[in-house]
Amino acid sequence: MTDFDTALIIDTETDQGRDPRPIQVATINVATGFEWMKYFNSGRSISPVVIKVHGITDEDVAGLERFELDQFELPEYLIGHNVRFDWRVIGSPSAKLICTVRLARVAFPEWSAYGQSKCIEQLLGKSEASRMTVAAHDALGDARMCYLLYQACCERLEIAPTDFAAAHAISNKATPVSKMPFGKHKGKPIKEVPISYVKWMIGNIHNMQPSLYSALTKRIKAEESESSEK
Repeated sequence: MTDFDTALIIDTETDQGRDPRPIQVATINVATGFEWMKYFNSGRSISPVVIKVHGITDEDVAGLERFELDQFELPEYLIGHNVRFDWRVIGSPSAKLICTVRLARVAFPEWSAYGQSKCIEQLLGKSEASRMTVAAHDALGDARMCYLLYQACCERLEIAPTDFAAAHAISNKATPVSKMPFGKHKGKPIKEVPISYVKWMIGNIHNMQPSLYSALTKRIKAEESESSEK
């Protein structure tokens, strides 16, 4: 991680569902394939609910240092599956974000779902994919799956994996979301969802797709604009 004009695949595992802090961070340098992974102590107990997901316990990270963003050498681009979540977990640094969920939607519109494990299954087939997805919810295992998916997306889109500017442009191209995709207001137009619920989602759901996050923040801005005009 010495060259700023590069990109890192990133994945994190966290201590809690709300206000998550990193307890495992993994990266893969897209240009070199160099892998890096480290465990951290978040300074508080790991939620039992979260432990059931990734299996990391308080004992596993006892005595370890806290993650500090200023000690993390950032590249120009961070790449991840729902990368905005990992970006927030490590402290919302000033890096450009490339989301493989968005890339996969453009590169493989025929797929039925875009969760990372499902993407790998649709890419490789169930038998071969199972060898990789068994490592799901381990930061390095997830980063390796994301790296494979990113390369496959670039191949389908006919761009070089190191053409980060092109990948960034594609992943950040607006994909409007007009209806709530899940939750108690599933199927309802976002403009009709109670603003209190929209704000709750922004504050409490940390791994939502960038397109949904964008639609919800636009709804809030529109509401604030209307209120100021009254």
